[in-house]
Amino acid sequence: MNVEDLVSEELVLFTNQKDQQLLLGEVADLLVSKGKTKSSYKQAVIDREKVFPTGLETEHFSIAIPHTDSVHVNEPAIAIAILENKVPFIQMGSNDVIQIEILFMLALRKAEDQLEILQLLIELIQDEKNMEKLRNARNPTDVILCIKQFSYETLEKGKDYDSTNR
Repeated sequence: MNVEDLVSEELVLFTNQKDQQLLLGEVADLLVSKGKTKSSYKQAVIDREKVFPTGLETEHFSIAIPHTDSVHVNEPAIAIAILENKVPFIQMGSNDVIQIEILFMLALRKAEDQLEILQLLIELIQDEKNMEKLRNARNPTDVILCIKQFSYETLEKGKDYDSTNR
């Protein structure tokens, strides 16, 4: 599954939300309103975040990747929220509070797709140049172009790697 198939301008949100639960609700509502998820998705993603935190901090950026069970998903998608204010999230695998700047909310139907998408997102957040572009984006078009360009470049690197290591 390609990330390009999951992102679209209609699923990009610029928000000044400061509260984690309200932020999760706002982004989940966007997925519900576009028919990507069932109405049960919103509460499920909020509840899951309390038990399995999805904050992820790197040297330069902090993000969150909230998601929930596929039973709440109608059609695979990723909603992206660019935050005007940093929002506190608990870091994955710890009780540390981090301040996130970008949120990627996953609505996926298959577990194997989740792993592939998470790997790409981890590579993206480790790329300071592209994350800076995302953080500074001012419209949905710029956000989607940045994601698609990064995804394309990553796929091309993978092809180059495969062909030189055979």
